[in-house]
Amino acid sequence: MTLYADNIQSEGESSSSVLLEMMYGYQKSQALFVAAQLGIADILSNGSKTAEELAKATGVNSRSIYHLMRSLISVGVFSTEDNDKFQLNPMGKHLLTGTSDSLRGTVMAMGDEMYQAWGNLLYGIKTGKTAFNHNFNRDLYSYLKQDSEASLNFNEWMKETTREWLLPVLEAYDFSEVKTLVDVGGSIGTLTAVILNANPKMQAILFDREDVVVGAQRVLEGAGVADRCQIVGGNFFDAVLPDGDLYLISRVLLNWDDTDAIKILTNCYQAMTVKDRLVVVDFMLPKGKMSPFIGLTSLNLFILFGNFMRTEDEYYNLLSSAGFKVTNTIQTTGPVSAIEAKPA
Repeated sequence: MTLYADNIQSEGESSSSVLLEMMYGYQKSQALFVAAQLGIADILSNGSKTAEELAKATGVNSRSIYHLMRSLISVGVFSTEDNDKFQLNPMGKHLLTGTSDSLRGTVMAMGDEMYQAWGNLLYGIKTGKTAFNHNFNRDLYSYLKQDSEASLNFNEWMKETTREWLLPVLEAYDFSEVKTLVDVGGSIGTLTAVILNANPKMQAILFDREDVVVGAQRVLEGAGVADRCQIVGGNFFDAVLPDGDLYLISRVLLNWDDTDAIKILTNCYQAMTVKDRLVVVDFMLPKGKMSPFIGLTSLNLFILFGNFMRTEDEYYNLLSSAGFKVTNTIQTTGPVSAIEAKPA
């Protein structure tokens, strides 16, 4: 994928065409979002359809959906059959609902609230304040609590990106000796389920806000590991549960400023014994050249939470401030890294 590469300009491309492709990128993302919102992929999963048939099934204007589909075909998302019917293709299948390789949740989350928040990037850059809060008059987590559809899309986005970004951690870190994993801020348990499946003797405790873990039972049951995972709702700013020998914090600290991040880590420290381990899995900002993905993800953090991606040294400082000593840093084949630490 171009987004993960260091150099986004292909040989032979002019600088002007590359810049214009960047500028027009939002048009593609919004066309994808509309297709996902209308459920076009699900409709086409039953066979090819004309524009009129799609319009009837979605309740929209047939002329408009005809041109939407032709635009998406031009960028490879759907295909045509006999020049007058639209059909699903391998790329379009990623917009299907509930499949193992679906990206619909990501498209829905990024194309709606995230898209609106990015429209306030200039405000954020000028003021240093959070663009999402400015746009919606509340922080992201408060917004998700009051909007069930947005919360569902956000959780699906997290599940889909767990599959793509975090699973390489399983290849890079040895969980085989862990008896009880505590997943701190583990959302609906997607990563917990994968780790449990890979380690059949392990038990786990999934710990996150009560309004978040309400969706975890379905995920854990679907993975066949519900009998080995205790689901606990709570606030990691108040306390973290004891009784684990490995504490996992995956894509949590990046959402909080240093003061809050140290508080979360300190609560982990207080729950642990000297024999326990902590593993922080997160994006880390490189000191030198970086891919567009890392750069844009750092900006996305700023828009959502007012923070930027931390460097490895900054994570070390957080851990030290909370009473930990780093024992290992693990690079993965994905865009995230893992830092192992123990109570000092």
